[in-house]
Amino acid sequence: MTNEEKILKILKDNNGIITTKEIKKNNIANVYLTRLINKGYIDRVKKGLYVSKNSWGDEYFNLIYGINAIYSYETALYFLGLCESVPISYNLTVPRGHKSSLNYNDKVILHYIKREYFEIGKVNIKSPQGQMLTCYNAERTICDLLKDKPNQDIETLKYAINEYLKNKNSRDLPKLMEYAKTFNVTESLNNYLEILM
Repeated sequence: MTNEEKILKILKDNNGIITTKEIKKNNIANVYLTRLINKGYIDRVKKGLYVSKNSWGDEYFNLIYGINAIYSYETALYFLGLCESVPISYNLTVPRGHKSSLNYNDKVILHYIKREYFEIGKVNIKSPQGQMLTCYNAERTICDLLKDKPNQDIETLKYAINEYLKNKNSRDLPKLMEYAKTFNVTESLNNYLEILM
């Protein structure tokens, strides 16, 4: 198998996406990526990230590849199955002081947080296209929405909490209460829980 064939196989096995890290891991020189670009088999999305011409790619993976950002708010609800529709914007949380291309993307809503709170509730989840992403868990997402309640759609928030409470196998009420205390939304959360439980 030639190096170009190896790259095409990796692309096929990885839903049409390949990174320079994967190329190095397979002991393939980057020149073979360039050759496949020139032959029209792949496209460069951004530094270190390439997609097959005949794949749909993965907009969620492509957006945050190589960037220290976590999907949050309505986008996290979508990944977690806690909302009724696909969000029209990408909600991402980043540490305060973050600077990247995300700052200039009209479809991205950035939420800034102190570094000590950034990793709380971070989980790995598969995107709808099958790539692994970082996202906040349900408990953290609900607390974020409650903290930013004046800027959130109340019906979306109610639906998310209601769906979360219905799923007794995956919900973690002690963790939800712990996060509520950490993010100072205990009273607000209790008001919802009294109504919905």
